[in-house]
Amino acid sequence: MRKLLISIAIASLLGAGLSGCSQSDAKPAAAADGIDTAVAVEAVQPKRGELVRSFTGTATLAAERAASLVSENGGEVLKIYVEEGDRVVAGQVLARIDGERARLALAQTHSVAKRLDHEAERAHLLLDKHMIAADAAERARFERDAQRAAVDLAALSLSKSEIRAPYAGVITRRHIKQGQWLAPNGPAFEIADFDDLVADLPVPEKELAGLSAGQPVAIRADAFRDGEFIGTVERIGAVVDAASGTANVRIDVEEADTPLRPGQFVRIAIERERIADALLLPKSAVMMDGRRAAVFAIADGKAHRQPVVLGGEQDGWVQLLDGLAPDAQVVSLGQAQLSDGDPVTIVNRTSANLVPDAARSAP
Repeated sequence: MRKLLISIAIASLLGAGLSGCSQSDAKPAAAADGIDTAVAVEAVQPKRGELVRSFTGTATLAAERAASLVSENGGEVLKIYVEEGDRVVAGQVLARIDGERARLALAQTHSVAKRLDHEAERAHLLLDKHMIAADAAERARFERDAQRAAVDLAALSLSKSEIRAPYAGVITRRHIKQGQWLAPNGPAFEIADFDDLVADLPVPEKELAGLSAGQPVAIRADAFRDGEFIGTVERIGAVVDAASGTANVRIDVEEADTPLRPGQFVRIAIERERIADALLLPKSAVMMDGRRAAVFAIADGKAHRQPVVLGGEQDGWVQLLDGLAPDAQVVSLGQAQLSDGDPVTIVNRTSANLVPDAARSAP
């Protein structure tokens, strides 16, 4: 029994030694046969193209000139001449309010004015004949002048019985109805000038440096998907809002023959920079380590981490300023599983990895 146990132990030790030898010999053999496979990646070369950098945002159109019209006189609404949506010209009568009280007040003040005119003339004649004191004639003249001013005020009050358009525009709302009693300074109409539309766009402070008055603006409205409208940067806000970190940029819309209206939602793109022959890379190829940018450049079948200097970016493309040769191959997909010096195999799914003629951002 003792001899049997010794024999089993010797056999076990020999078996373990032979197994270790076979595994040790297997790794060099596998490496020699190329079984240590390369990482499959997609790659692209930097390409030349036009880069148009734009700041995009959304805003709501508003009329630069918009007003709420009121009746300075109270009274019954006798006649309404316009409806919502009507275009009007400056000075056009929109509605007429009962002005009988104002007419009677004008007649009364005018009558008093005629009497004071007569008294002032009589006092002047008496003064010439030294029949009254000079201060009495002067007082009669002052009373006449004051009453003439009262006549002008009464005439002005009578004119306010007609509600008129202060400028050309469109009636956007009617508050009154014919026959109703309108209180003094009660709202009657709202008017807006559709030919002077603007949009206020909040812009982050870091984007303000590239903006200036007069820059062209592309405007799109969801209601008119097939059309693009034109505008310009009118002015840039002088202060940055501490809560939002933005400043207001006023956009002036060129409204000639456009269907745009106040209150419409629009998408705005302000062209900041145009580079005709930029060296471009897809943004997906760039890795960021803090503020430092790098890519995996492929050379001799291996991926090497390469720092790069980048410029502006737009619509998924970045401008390459330094760090790579124009004919370098760069990993655009699969770099997350790479380390510096790893062997790679390029397996692009398509050959359409070229940069378009213009890398643009749609408004």
